[in-house]
Amino acid sequence: MQIQGVPMPVQMVLNALSRSDAALRVALPKMEMPEAPQQGQQAGPTLQAATTVHVLLAAATALETPKDKRRREARPAARGLEILDKLHAAQVKGMPDEAVLDALTQWAAVFEMPDDPDLADIARDIELRVRVELAKHDRTV
Repeated sequence: MQIQGVPMPVQMVLNALSRSDAALRVALPKMEMPEAPQQGQQAGPTLQAATTVHVLLAAATALETPKDKRRREARPAARGLEILDKLHAAQVKGMPDEAVLDALTQWAAVFEMPDDPDLADIARDIELRVRVELAKHDRTV
């Protein structure tokens, strides 16, 4: 059985997998491998391992469902809410913990708005709340 119309990253992953059935493999152009170093010479670095990792990441991204993508994009906003909850709990007990404020500052510094418009609306509200809390405690991002 041979599969037609498969994107190139997926083809490369399929070729990399160990299969006993050669009919499942897709023919790729032959790649030139560097010659082995002579005795006493050091081998130069190769890109084979890095290339394999990049191919696997590209294939995983290509196979990501919209639901998985939405979950992945929602994680940073959920993390911001978790830190805000910790800050609120600390404020109820008294003064907030510096570690929580540091985590909130770091979150605000690296937070990126999601591509999904619905998630972006919610994330904007969370980011605004984070910035208000940081301003209350004289923290800047």
